[in-house]
Amino acid sequence: MKLFVIAATMIVLFPVVAHAQQNKGPLTARTEAEMKRDKEIDKAYQEQMKRSGAGKEQAAKSDPWKVVRPTGSDGKN
Repeated sequence: MKLFVIAATMIVLFPVVAHAQQNKGPLTARTEAEMKRDKEIDKAYQEQMKRSGAGKEQAAKSDPWKVVRPTGSDGKN
């Protein structure tokens, strides 16, 4: 009897799992206007990032602990 219940459960669950794994496409359908607006927003964002200089590495590295460290015996910081 136990074997029958396990077999019946597997037979019922296999189609459910297979149905859940099907590729049904995106959950929300975006219109052409929405996609175009998204591209415009992204383009404006990228231009602003270029203008502000964000993402560029700093030329000079700073040492915030410089004033806290004791000077060595050789006189160097």
